[in-house]
Amino acid sequence: MTVVDLRQPTLSLVLLAASYVVAVGMVVSVLSFGEDSGFFPYVFVAAVVGITTANTARALSRARTDDQGRLVVRNWFRTTVLQRSDVDRVMTDRAGGPGSLRRIQLLLPDGSGLPLVATEAIPFPGSRQRLEEQAEQLRAWAAGR
Repeated sequence: MTVVDLRQPTLSLVLLAASYVVAVGMVVSVLSFGEDSGFFPYVFVAAVVGITTANTARALSRARTDDQGRLVVRNWFRTTVLQRSDVDRVMTDRAGGPGSLRRIQLLLPDGSGLPLVATEAIPFPGSRQRLEEQAEQLRAWAAGR
């Protein structure tokens, strides 16, 4: 049985590293204005920390099958373990409205969906093909192939 390991593309990790550099620079520059600038610097720092935390969680997301027929999905700050029988369908879907990121979503027997954050595709050339290949790998796993 082939193990499927889905992660964010390398470009996402490079962008994450760049966002750390930008975040640190922005925080240092905002806090260097001094104490008489009111509460804005603190709100700004909180926003930068929140955005960087969300980017980190997205970059560390993962979906991986194992030889025991399980799929371990790590989305944001939560891990879900599924068996093949827990997956009705593997679909590609948009993360939001038109123009948003595409990703794989699993349809579960109760009708709910489980998005795979690790597969969110940045709208660059070739990313849709990569997403379809990942979806096909998961379909093969779900079918026991």
